[in-house]
Amino acid sequence: MIIYIIYSCVCIFLIVLKTAVLANFTIFNNFYDILLPVVLYLGLFRPVTEGLPLVLFCGFCMDSLTGCPFGIYISVYFWLFIAAKGLVQFFHAQSILIKPFIVFIGVIIENLMFLALLTIFDGGKVLPESFVQSAIAQSLWAAFTGPFFLLIFDYFHRRFGNWFDEWMFKRKENG
Repeated sequence: MIIYIIYSCVCIFLIVLKTAVLANFTIFNNFYDILLPVVLYLGLFRPVTEGLPLVLFCGFCMDSLTGCPFGIYISVYFWLFIAAKGLVQFFHAQSILIKPFIVFIGVIIENLMFLALLTIFDGGKVLPESFVQSAIAQSLWAAFTGPFFLLIFDYFHRRFGNWFDEWMFKRKENG
């Protein structure tokens, strides 16, 4: 139960960071969805019973805060989570082949899903140039910062996950 609270707080912190802090700096205008590395990390390294509720919670929070039609972020995060789980069936999650590219590929898939939804809702009109520029900039940001986010999440999970497991074990022994 504690791990859900911790991850939920991390998700809320990242949402506030993206919407309230990074939005004030011009350099981060085309920064990718900062919850995407969390979703992919949960898909790669956490069991479905732990990751799926958190992914749905993150999607619900983003759907509530954005102007997109409700359910878009939930579905995008869900399918990216499932794709990461499927990827682990073929590659080891700690593989050097996966970590540098998973966030980059995730951003591309997310943008393709948004493009498909934009095409559906916009009636198939011409693709706006700003969308293409934003997708390229997000992909570049993801290529350079994505692996670092995964390493940071992995470090904090190993460090504090073990601490919480020991704390819960001691609590059960004493209680």
